Parts: sequence; C-alpha cells; structure tokens
Amino acid sequence: MKRRSVLKAGLAARLCMPPLLLARPARADQDAPGRRLRFAITFINPFERELANQAFWCYLPAELAPRQRLRQVQVSMPHTMHSDALGHRILGLSFARFPGMGQKVVTLTTEVDASPAADTGLAAPPDGADWLRPERYVEADAEPIQALAALLRRPTAGETVRAIYDWVCANLIYAGYLADDFGALYALRQLGGDCTEYAGLVVALARANRIPARVLGGYVMMQDGVPRPQDYHNWADVFFDGAWRTVDAQKQSWLPPAGAYIAFRISRDALSNPVGQAHRYRTDGEMQVRF
Repeated sequence: MKRRSVLKAGLAARLCMPPLLLARPARADQDAPGRRLRFAITFINPFERELANQAFWCYLPAELAPRQRLRQVQVSMPHTMHSDALGHRILGLSFARFPGMGQKVVTLTTEVDASPAADTGLAAPPDGADWLRPERYVEADAEPIQALAALLRRPTAGETVRAIYDWVCANLIYAGYLADDFGALYALRQLGGDCTEYAGLVVALARANRIPARVLGGYVMMQDGVPRPQDYHNWADVFFDGAWRTVDAQKQSWLPPAGAYIAFRISRDALSNPVGQAHRYRTDGEMQVRF
C-alpha cells in the first residue's frame, strides 16, 4: 500500500470523520452497489507571514464506465472540478490569502456508484492498443518479462491472466511500504516489492502477452467509510472475456465483487491534468497539507 510524499501521494496525512452525510436520491439502478467516502483535509500555514495564491488539487473517484461512476461530490468551501481524457476527476481548491500560522479544515464527501462491467462481449476495449505498450515502471518489452510472459501464456486471455496472477502471488514477497516506485522489472528481479510493484508486474506480463492492462490506484472499501492514508493501494486492471477486470495479486484477490475497489488514479507515464504524477494530490505554494 502506498503512502506518498507530495510527488507520490502527499505529505504525512491525518483523517477524521466529519458529521457530513449525502442524501441518496432515488435512481433507476437501486441495486448497484455504492460507496460513500469521507475525508477531512487540513491546510496549515506554518509561517508567521501571510501566504498568497496557494492552490491544491486532488484526485476524486474516476469515471470508469460502465462499472464506476462518480455520483456526487460535496465540499465545504468553493471549489473547481477538472477532468481529463482518461476519466480522472480532480478537485481544485485555491486560497488567495492564507493568514500567518493559520489553519483551515475542508471536508470532502464523494459518493460512487459501482456495478458489474456491462461491456461483456467486446473483443477488446476501444482504447485497447494504448494499454499494450511498455512505459515507465511497466517494462513489458524487457527481455526477462518477455521470457516469463511466454512461459505463462495459455490458450485464452483469461487463462493467461490467471496464470500470471498465480505466478505473482506464489513468487513475490511483500516488502511492506516502499517510499518510491521501482516498477515491474525490479519486482521480477527482486521477487518482491509493495502493491505498486505487484500491480506493475501483473500489468507488464499481461501486456507482453498482448492483453490490455493498466495500474489503478485508490481504496479497497467494502462499505462506506473514511479511508486512512495508509489504505491507499494499487492493483491491476486487465481486459479479458470482454471487460476490464480487477486482479490484485498483492492482496491475493482474484476478480473481487463490483464496488469493492474504488479507483481514483489511472497510472500513465504522462498525465495532462493538474495532479500529474502525484499519486493522490499536489499543492502549489508553501502551505502544508494533512489529508
């Protein structure tokens, strides 16, 4: 599970449960599982001098149609919303003037609808080719990964992904939290890593077998709640049998039920949005953040 510095997931974080609830309006898909996630973000000016033009951006639950939809967002101060082509949803907060030694707590509640993938029957996703290429931390073209991928290849994509999952579960040793990302090739050479390395290796082996795959980051939530900083997690999302499917070798979770995994970030070696390569959030200025 990944906790991050500002370029990974943010500064040391603190969560509490604000007395903030969202009404659930009636909807046609009442049987679709949903999750309500609540956060409290504390902004601090550690200086006696006033700070000007401070900005903050964080990932919200992503839009991953048809299985995950961000239904509602409630924030306790004025804000902006951003999105990008991958489906990221991003919250923006700005502070024109932040008083010396000041502190402000902002509450954030998100409500997500999740349902089983409804695109079963597709041979490949429309953007499938984009999730086959090697990239940073997903070295699908590296010779050791190509060699192992060939050994794990089976007659069907689903059987191949299951062989990849079983191999990674059986051969990697969980190293606990690692402050930096190291990637799939590192995981294979060291036979270990944290959740990011597990996910990256599954994705790299799938791509080496021409199966679209990507690394997602977010939270495993079986019910409404308040995620802790250390709960942030990465897993593999692999396309086979006509749908994107969750494959989490680090937690040894094969195809968990819809709604259990709430994705906030889709990993990519280049991202055109205000958060960019930070895992959870980014700040512009000198204020400190406790999430």
